[in-house]
Amino acid sequence: MAALALAACQGSSSSAPVPTTDKAPSSTGKTATGAAEASADGFVITALEPSAGDVHAALKGEVEKAKQKGLTPYVELWATWCGPCLAIKKSMNDPRMKAAFKGAYIVQMDVDAWGSKLDGTGFSSSVIPIFYALDAEGKPSGRKIDGGAWGDNIPENMAPPLDKFFHGS
Repeated sequence: MAALALAACQGSSSSAPVPTTDKAPSSTGKTATGAAEASADGFVITALEPSAGDVHAALKGEVEKAKQKGLTPYVELWATWCGPCLAIKKSMNDPRMKAAFKGAYIVQMDVDAWGSKLDGTGFSSSVIPIFYALDAEGKPSGRKIDGGAWGDNIPENMAPPLDKFFHGS
């Protein structure tokens, strides 16, 4: 259970000890506005804000963007106060993490910002970080992975299960 506690955040921000607004640096193609741009590393990470409207309609649009770029779409539920979520961000310059994420189009959704708008969508925020594979309609396909899939939040532990999830090998 200790590994799970280290690898995934339980609950919502209301149970978090001290919320933070620190944003980890990333070389993943995420712009300040959250708009996606191509990454030299072969993947994209973009933020989807609640102002985008209906969850599935907005994600369907992101699926189309991923398709146009030849990438596979995923959703990552995360929060600014979640240590494992921030550990992923801080590790994105590691070659093992770059290889794991290659070919992925990650749509990040902050569970605090989206809140109850996620209810009934098939996206659960009881444990974060969690990644969901998306179908063509922007809905969860049933494939997911969360921080409980690895131990300590270091690239050598995170990259192999993420690579297997994203690439199916």
